[in-house]
Amino acid sequence: MNFVELFKPESIVLDLEAFDSDSALASLTDAHIANNPSLAERKDEILEALRARESGGSTGASGVGIPHVKLEGLADVSIVIAIHKEGIDFNALDAEDVHVFFSILRPAEGADDHLDLLRWVASLAKHEDFVSFACQASDSTQVIDLLSELAEA
Repeated sequence: MNFVELFKPESIVLDLEAFDSDSALASLTDAHIANNPSLAERKDEILEALRARESGGSTGASGVGIPHVKLEGLADVSIVIAIHKEGIDFNALDAEDVHVFFSILRPAEGADDHLDLLRWVASLAKHEDFVSFACQASDSTQVIDLLSELAEA
């Protein structure tokens, strides 16, 4: 599967409004709902699931956070990229601030596809220039172009 196809301009937040990990998770939850209004009735559930995931061990490292959860009754994957140019403390494994977040909500079924998506996102995060290039983006299409370029590399 070409995972870049999961990203639409509206699934990218260029200026994440957050000051700590909890406000980042709240803003990411809001971004998922903005992209998929049918999730609005599940806002509290989504936020609590993301908080629980991160409380079990941070998904942040190398300037990238990947808060992800599976949810019963979800029909499709919801994925959001959010950029915080200054970076925030996300309790990252390497103690570095996180600048780019990939937040993924996935159906409870289809674990193999989810693992492939997480592997792909992790490979992007490890690219030495990913965070700096993402933080330089002035519009969401530039972020999608960056994902496409790195996916081909």
